[in-house]
This record gives sequence, C-alpha cells and structure tokens, in this order.
Amino acid sequence: MSAITRGTPDDTRREREDVGREAAAGPARAAAHPSWRFQDRFELWIDWMVRDSAGHWHPHESVLQRSYRTREDTLLHAERIIQRGDFPMQSRSAAPVTLIRNRREALLVAFRAAEGDGVTLIREVLFPVGEYALSLKVTRERVADEVRTSFAHAGNPLRSLAGQTVKLTVLIEHPYDVLSRAEGVLEMGELGARVGSEVLTFQGGAGVTGVPYRQATVAVSRGLMKKPMLYRFELLQGPEEPRL
Repeated sequence: MSAITRGTPDDTRREREDVGREAAAGPARAAAHPSWRFQDRFELWIDWMVRDSAGHWHPHESVLQRSYRTREDTLLHAERIIQRGDFPMQSRSAAPVTLIRNRREALLVAFRAAEGDGVTLIREVLFPVGEYALSLKVTRERVADEVRTSFAHAGNPLRSLAGQTVKLTVLIEHPYDVLSRAEGVLEMGELGARVGSEVLTFQGGAGVTGVPYRQATVAVSRGLMKKPMLYRFELLQGPEEPRL
C-alpha cells in the first residue's frame, strides 16, 4: 500500500525501498519537538456511591465532573461546593440533597486531609452518608495540544508514535469508508512509515493532524472533486512518558 499520489513508477519503487531499508534498521524515535506542548488538566469528580452485600462501594450516581486549569482552582471550587453542601441525587431515597452544617464541616476536614499519589490523583475521599457515600476526587492529566503540520516537518506528530504499537485505519473522508486496517509497531523513516507489513510513503507536503503521543492522521489529496484519503494512526498501548 502506498500513499504517494504522484511520481513515476521508478520513483515510487525507490521510495518504497528506502522506507523498507530505514524501517528494517529499527524504529526511529524523534526527539520531542517544541510544538508538542502539554497542558495540565485538573478534574473534580463527585459521585454518590452505594455499598453491595459484600461491603464494597460502587458508583451509584454522578453529581459533578468539571475541568479546571490549575490545581489551586480545582481545590478551591471543591471546597466551595462542600461548604454549600448540595449533592443532589435524582434517584435518592435515604440520601439527603443538602448536608447539614456539621456534616459539611466533617467532609471539608476529610477532604483537606485526603491524599493521592500526587501525580495523577491529587486527592480522594470517601465520606459515608447514611446508606450511601460521597466520593470526591481531584485528578490531574497531562494533555497534549493538537498539532497541524506537514509530513516533512520536524514537528509531524506521527513521529511521536515511533516505536509504539499503533492501529492504522485507511479510509476516505466522510462518509468514512474504511478501506483497510492494520496493527503493529510504527517504524518511521524520512520518506514514510511502516506498520506491520504495510509500507506507506507520503509526499512531504501531505497534511498531518494529531495529538502527540496519542494519535495522528495523514491526509492525502485525491484531486479537487474527490474526498481525501486518510491514514489514521492511533496508539494501542499506554503512552510512553515524553522526553520534554
């Protein structure tokens, strides 16, 4: 399979051979590009929990899930919500909608004393309320900004997936007719990429859109009246810690 849209048969054959030689030498890992920027996203999760017959707590009904830009904002808003004491439950029976003052104060103390791993889990507390319990959790996730560039550009987000196990889907833009699929370790060369037995070559100006370390899509034009061909690469295993 080839993503080349122009060129002579000899050019195509040489490019495919070059990609094969580069891929055979082993996966090429690109150093992190300055355009692969990350943002911290903090989330506050509040849920009602219910206990099963074995005494284990399980999610019963979601109260709130909200994102914030900073750790301080997340904790501040969590405390304000606790101080109001309003935790509605649509299917409530014995659980109160509003906690009385001394229960709000006890929950606030427990929340301030709660700890997580300090990396992805900032705080977590489980606070019994009658037959139910309130679960309050603050999490942190590093999310990469979307990058749009050309295949030949050093900031091509596909390069951040080199050496990782990916799923490749080849399709035509809307109505998204899937042409083929493949899985395997992504091996990158200057002229293209390989996933399993699929060797792909792209022109340097082909557009690439993606989120570094997660997914990337290469769009190949098929002419003015045709929908572009899309080569979508998605990470299958957990993302490797980026070297920033």
